[in-house]
Amino acid sequence: MFLRNLRVSIFEDNIIWADKAANLEQLKRNLRNMPEDTDLVILPELFTTGFIIDDRDLAASLAERNTGETMSTLHLLANEYRVAFTGTFLAHTAGQLFNRAFFIEPNGDDTFYDKRHLFAFGGEDKVYKQGVVNQAPIIRYRGFNIKLIVCYDLRFPVFIRNVNNNYDLLIVVANWPKARENAWKTLLMARAIENECYVCGVNRCGTDPQGIEYSEGSSLIIDFKGKIITQRGTSPIIAADLSPAPLARFREKFPAWRDADPFKIL
Repeated sequence: MFLRNLRVSIFEDNIIWADKAANLEQLKRNLRNMPEDTDLVILPELFTTGFIIDDRDLAASLAERNTGETMSTLHLLANEYRVAFTGTFLAHTAGQLFNRAFFIEPNGDDTFYDKRHLFAFGGEDKVYKQGVVNQAPIIRYRGFNIKLIVCYDLRFPVFIRNVNNNYDLLIVVANWPKARENAWKTLLMARAIENECYVCGVNRCGTDPQGIEYSEGSSLIIDFKGKIITQRGTSPIIAADLSPAPLARFREKFPAWRDADPFKIL
């Protein structure tokens, strides 16, 4: 049962390459300027390091456990600000590197997901290990069911398919290049329409040392009809209140979800 609106704040930042301390300080500055009563803060993919895929040794030197500096800091900030955080960080487990998504709640609960679809075209699979779970998690938070995916996952609609309205909000955290920005925006809107859900897509901005450019203003909050609710203005913080009532009404009025084909992900 829905309780109230969910206030989300997206932080679209220019990630400082391989400098965890500087990126965590950037996060703290943004937190001091985010809208009051924010429930959920959404951060870009690999927000403390950047998308390191050309130097495994560098990636390994920055990788952390789930109890390392990045997660410990986020747990403290979640408790201090009474918000949840989601994004990904560079993780290591048993000698393997992972692009690991997290969802940290103010009460200390956390959920992790290792990116399933690695971007082999860019060499991500040469540095990181594929996640072993065959579906991304759905997290229950403040009355909303939230599905969390990472960047390239967005291109695989079966993997994301909403079955019987199992989730209400799809979160996509990314480092999606400007060269493919049209695909990014189109896919975000398509996922919202076909899954009858809200979608929050957060991207980084700026240019990384590999020369890859990321558009400022490509992060979007989209409603269940595929309409853009808000995107970046002059501030790197994009915020919106997601209302459960119109979502429920639309699903009842236009119940395409009832006619979906059954399937199983192997």
